[in-house]
Amino acid sequence: MMSKPLLPFVALAIFLAPPAASAANLMRGQQIYQMHCAACHGLRGEGIAPEAPKFRLGERLEQPDMMLLQSVKTGKKTMPPFFGILKDPEILDVLGYVRTLR
Repeated sequence: MMSKPLLPFVALAIFLAPPAASAANLMRGQQIYQMHCAACHGLRGEGIAPEAPKFRLGERLEQPDMMLLQSVKTGKKTMPPFFGILKDPEILDVLGYVRTLR
């Protein structure tokens, strides 16, 4: 149960979240991220593997969701393609979650 003093901050975070994050299922996005992405990108988006963007610092997150979705599906540099592994809505959930790591 959330304490009452935190409620205004949670409401503000939801209000200020980018549209993709507010439309995404962030809980599912976090689960998928931990299963498929955290090994290289880090649990907190710190970027562990070489060339892995540091989402915590906002790297690559200025790109539109559809561009990032395509990168995830086709792979990029050392990242393998997730086409056929993750569906578009799942990728969008992950992108919504990743945007909360900043």
